[in-house]
Amino acid sequence: MRDNCELSSLVGEVLTHIDADGDEEIMLTTASGRKIWIHHDQDCCESVRIEDTQGNWHELIGKVIVEAGEDVKPSGDPPPEFPDSWTRTTLTFRVDGATVISRWIGESNGYYSESVDIEELTKRGAQ
Repeated sequence: MRDNCELSSLVGEVLTHIDADGDEEIMLTTASGRKIWIHHDQDCCESVRIEDTQGNWHELIGKVIVEAGEDVKPSGDPPPEFPDSWTRTTLTFRVDGATVISRWIGESNGYYSESVDIEELTKRGAQ
């Protein structure tokens, strides 16, 4: 089952596994058995990908998440490589002693989603 998920719901959770290879998706697994899939459901004429990541994902493993959030900055003055429509999404994860910031860029012709999809693949507390 896939349900939309707020990143803030991860505060208090402990990450046991992070799969952040590539520039299209991140999979987080918590000690309570939750699986959070961060990606983009591709439609037609858009592109959403990880632009850059600051910090080391492995420094989050085994520690309690004290901050998890999403900041979306839609459109405005687009960078030259995205002349039609674009959205920047910044995801922040913080534990005691480490922070990871994942920046995503979405672009389209203005008619399609440029958002990052955050979905829970398991119910909270499921094993």
